[in-house]
Amino acid sequence: MNLILDSALYSTAIFAAACLVALLFNRASADLRHRLWLAAIVAAGALPVSIWLLPARLPQAIRIVVPAAIARPAALSHVMPRVEYALSLWLAVALLLLARIALGYVAIQRITRAATAADDGTLISNRVAAPLTWGVVHPVILLPEYATSWGEEQRTLATNHERAHIARRDWLWQTMARIAAAIFWFQPLMWLALAALRREAEGAADDQVLAGGASAPSYASQLVEVARRMSGANHGATPALAVAMVRGHNLEHRVMAILDDSRNRSRTGRIAQFAIVLGAAALVFPMIAVKAQSNAYKVGNGVTSPSVVYKVEPQYTPEAKDAKIQGPVLLKLEIDENGNPDNIQVVQSLDPGLDANAVSAISQWKFAPGQKDGQPVRVVASIQINFRLE
Repeated sequence: MNLILDSALYSTAIFAAACLVALLFNRASADLRHRLWLAAIVAAGALPVSIWLLPARLPQAIRIVVPAAIARPAALSHVMPRVEYALSLWLAVALLLLARIALGYVAIQRITRAATAADDGTLISNRVAAPLTWGVVHPVILLPEYATSWGEEQRTLATNHERAHIARRDWLWQTMARIAAAIFWFQPLMWLALAALRREAEGAADDQVLAGGASAPSYASQLVEVARRMSGANHGATPALAVAMVRGHNLEHRVMAILDDSRNRSRTGRIAQFAIVLGAAALVFPMIAVKAQSNAYKVGNGVTSPSVVYKVEPQYTPEAKDAKIQGPVLLKLEIDENGNPDNIQVVQSLDPGLDANAVSAISQWKFAPGQKDGQPVRVVASIQINFRLE
């Protein structure tokens, strides 16, 4: 759970930077902004693995506040949820959202199998309300049944839009982003980033269709026609896991962008793509490069051990008392040059609530710092907290 919390905290800076850059490049192409949001989501989604492979150390204030907030010390036991409840809630919601993605995948597969093949390689289905695409290796374009009444121009515009999504691999990126959002479901900026990613993907696909020579008024009329059909009865649904031509929201903004002749519709060049990747790396690497292997000394070889000058006794949780849980919690930490505990980690767990209360208590201790050559230094220490019932 700490790994997810750490990653969520770090991701706030990533999404804030992406939002700022996207605002600065408001008149740039939708393709460029899409790549900005994609880089932010990929960077945020990769943080747990990155932190696990190269452990990072959050600032001391965060390291102390987060465990303490979930600890449920005795004085606040009626207010603060126990850490295992928080973990169970996170896992339950994450699994629910991941299951929804899996069910969406099964649903779109069933719709595809029941569809009828058309001469142009697309599929016709009475179970979809708008043109859509999905898939990576063998991508599929599904057209609603009413598309059979379209003229050649209307059908070409719809299929070109979906082929633009295929060329851009939008279904793959959006599915990956959905999975990341399921894991970081409690991070509101992740959902905002997902919405921005989907919005810019539609704009970039629109730009690609127009860049191919389509008439802007005709294409705008096509989008409005699809939206009108979607609001009618008996036209099927729009599967959540598909990349649809119209979703029924943001349509006015899209139509205005399509009819705006001054709009930048260019594809992002390689230099700009490299700059986006480099910018994302420049944000992520400092976060994970505050290495856990800090400059802390081990006691011995001229390094003296810190000594406790003030301590707070950890409290039992009511649940641990009822369950008669007893035993030690082993903590590893660093004591800085001012005698403050830092980077507290549970090495030997006893009970989630007792573990968190031990971390909360130790974070309030004060030490006489260890010394080397007569100067206070940061020192690695281990402390065992024994929980015993009277």
